Amino acid sequence: MTRPAKTALALGKIDLEEKTTDLRLKLKGKLAVDLADYQRAFAQANDQTLELEQLVPHILAAFIDADKGFQAWRKAQPATS
Repeated sequence: MTRPAKTALALGKIDLEEKTTDLRLKLKGKLAVDLADYQRAFAQANDQTLELEQLVPHILAAFIDADKGFQAWRKAQPATS
């Protein structure tokens, strides 16, 4: 039996030494299935098995970083401190 070829995902290996924040989510239907499939694909692509609680923040960060509309909006906003 041949091993499936590795797939390049948007997320690479994750450093688990980062600070964490609690977040509760309940996912249903297709999104729950897609997230479980992504978790498996990530493990296969990176030889790193993570719990969803570890993986989801990185998925959200990648989405936010790639959202050009959000980045433009953020640049147009006055700095808040």
